[in-house]
This record gives sequence, C-alpha cells and structure tokens, in this order.
Amino acid sequence: MDFTLGLFLAVLLSGLIWLVDIVFLRRRRDKETRESLIVEYARSFFPVLLVVFLIRSFLFEPFQIPSGSMIPTLRVGDFVLVNKFQWGLRLPLIHTPLTRGSPVEAGDIMVFRYPKNPRIDYIKRVIGLPGDTIEVKGNDLYINGKLVPQKFIGSFNYRPEGQGAEGMVIPTKEYAQELGGHHFHIIEFDTPEAQMDFGPYKVPPHSYFMMGDDRDNSNDSRFWGVVPERNIVGKAMFVWFSWDAEDWSIRWKQIGRSLDGQH
Repeated sequence: MDFTLGLFLAVLLSGLIWLVDIVFLRRRRDKETRESLIVEYARSFFPVLLVVFLIRSFLFEPFQIPSGSMIPTLRVGDFVLVNKFQWGLRLPLIHTPLTRGSPVEAGDIMVFRYPKNPRIDYIKRVIGLPGDTIEVKGNDLYINGKLVPQKFIGSFNYRPEGQGAEGMVIPTKEYAQELGGHHFHIIEFDTPEAQMDFGPYKVPPHSYFMMGDDRDNSNDSRFWGVVPERNIVGKAMFVWFSWDAEDWSIRWKQIGRSLDGQH
C-alpha cells in the first residue's frame, strides 16, 4: 500500500473513533468508567498522525535514494528532504493543484512519479524545459543546439551495485557542468560501448526532460520519455542523512545552486 494512503487511512480511522466517542459514547459513560483502550489510543495518535500527514502532503517529504543514477551528487541510501510547497500545493492522493509555486528550472533535482508506474518515485536532474530541444552525442549534451560545456575534474572510483559486485571498483571520469545556475558534477564511463546518441528531441508543453548525473548508468528520459508536469512531487533541498561505510562517517549536504555535486 502507498505510504501516503496508509497514513491518510490511519488519520481517518483514529479521527473517526475519537469523534464517535465524543458524540455518542462519552455521555453514556459513568464518571468512574474509563474510556476503552482503542479510544485512548485514537485520541492520543490522531493529532500526531494528522500533523505528520499535513507536513508530508503539503510541506516536506523524506525520500531515500534507491539507485546510483545520481552519483556523484547523491549516493545510494542517502535520505533527501523534498520541498513540496515551493512547487505548489496539491491535494494528497489525487494530486490536484491548489496553488502555483515556483517554476521548475533547468538544473533542479526533482522527485517525480515515474510516468510508466506512478506508484514509484524517481529522482533526476531537470535537463530540458518545455520547448527545449535535447540532443546527446556520445558524452556531449546539447540544449537548443548549444553544447553544454563540461570541465574534466579527474578520475572517479565507481562502485557498481548488485549481487556479485561487492568490492568492485570501475574507474570513470568526473566532470563539472553548469546548468541554469546550478554547478554540479557528473560521471561518465567514457568508453564507446557505454556511450549512446539521443535526439534531437523537442520537449513538449507541460513536460520536463530528466537525466541522472551518472550519465551512463541512468534510466531516464532518454529511455522512457519526458515527465508530465502533474507527476512532479517536489524539489530536493538537502541530504539530511548520508552514511559513508568507507570512512564510517555521517554527512549532511545541502543541495543548492552552488553546492550540487560537490563532495
């Protein structure tokens, strides 16, 4: 079951139990008779559940990075806080817009409902806005016919995921890019078999073209298309918990215009 739906049902059930007790049962109880354990729990948990539900639905929602597609900016297992009100308030569960927030910008890291299966949340970087023409030639990214410059940073020790890959390290190349005022790092395997050409492709209205910072290991818009505006959940603000097993450290990292990808 979807967590938001489960939380909504918990709020509804606890609130209903508490309301029934107030309206019908409390009058019939003797002063010496205690309320039932179910009513006591409902009365205690309802305000807490309601506050959590409102915060998750309209303000902020935690999100855990499920894959390595955003390496080196975000690592597998990082916990990210997603700003939902900046994108605009939406009714929970049915996602109907209530207000218009700040527009999505190129370079933003956004959480969205995967178009092929909206019950799954993805996180990628916005590469193309509505009307932009996107083209990829090998490791070169073009937006509206202009090459997006990238500066070579150095080698990056890539650790692949999956069974049998434990301890494996693959040398890759790390580059710095700038898009929409965001400065971030990407990695590329820089081998012919890993490279692919795409486009040119014009992003349709009310849609966004998404790519991962791990350019050669990202299931993104190059494979399944653009993200409709209605599928946007919110903007990733910062990593509030990140565990590095190599040096046994916990990190906190803001995701902002000048800090994306720095590590």
